[in-house]
Amino acid sequence: MRNLISVFGSPQNVLSASERQLLNIEGIDKITVKKIKSGVDKVFVKRQLEYLENTQTQVFSYWDEKYPLRLKSIYDPPAFLFLKGDLSLIANESVGIVGSRTPSEYGKSITQKLARDLVKNGLTVISGFARGVDTIAHKTALDNNGKTIAVLGNGLNVIYPPENKVLLDGFSKNGLMISEYPFDTKPDAANFPKRNRIISGLSIGVLVTEAAAKSGALLTAMYALDQNREIFAVPGPVNSPRSEGTNNLIKQGAKLVQTVNDILYEFEGQFSVKEAKKVKALPVLNENEKVVYQLLSSEAMHIDQIAFKAGISTSQALTILLTLELNGHVRQMAGKMFTQI
Repeated sequence: MRNLISVFGSPQNVLSASERQLLNIEGIDKITVKKIKSGVDKVFVKRQLEYLENTQTQVFSYWDEKYPLRLKSIYDPPAFLFLKGDLSLIANESVGIVGSRTPSEYGKSITQKLARDLVKNGLTVISGFARGVDTIAHKTALDNNGKTIAVLGNGLNVIYPPENKVLLDGFSKNGLMISEYPFDTKPDAANFPKRNRIISGLSIGVLVTEAAAKSGALLTAMYALDQNREIFAVPGPVNSPRSEGTNNLIKQGAKLVQTVNDILYEFEGQFSVKEAKKVKALPVLNENEKVVYQLLSSEAMHIDQIAFKAGISTSQALTILLTLELNGHVRQMAGKMFTQI
């Protein structure tokens, strides 16, 4: 479509071109020409326009000034984008989060933690609205008053998976739903791999939190590589099939992620992430953890000093600090010295 319009100048000129003229265009065969010359499906067009009018949905074409420049720069940008929600999010600095549709408890937990920390640092979360990691990423962003974008593999009026209907209210306030597919398009299997290029195309980087060796999430990482986006992956247990894909990504050069700082570091000084980092949200902690955490700063403090100031034993302080370290909230330095992250 983009090729035809670039040659003939407008959709109207394409429709009125001769069969011979059309066949001279690279990638256009006789079957495509026959479809073009069969004329406009007026019933289809009328139904699409009715949806646009009645559902507060907009459509951007590749030739519109408001079409997102980041997406326009990829190899195969969609000719049309159907959008519903907060259109301003399309210009936000966003990180794609993708992964298994059947994540382990480890995968669920790390996805929640990183999605929460990303939105707390001012970034928008993009995912594919599928079961598993996608749903967790969207829900966590919304639950933490963050912004999120869902790229669908079906029409915007088709909710798939159906259980994600509960997220729609949150999307109406703090989200944006995007599809390159017209209304009424069913969630066919072939649609989902294609929509992954949009997730990576709109992102400044893609994070894979848990993925098996043949996970579809790895396709998004491949698109990200082709589009010159940053690729991040969370390491998993070496004996877990669910982490084989992420571990392989790290071996191939993806940035290993333990905490959100591993992502933010890659963008420090770029976009608005540096400013966003200054707004640091207090992690969810129990009372003892909160006391110890708030004693720390960016300057290292010894375990004995921490225990004394907290009014607890050294062994209690060490147990709390190790828990905070495992959760990515503090860092242990040499000589039993600790700092906040």
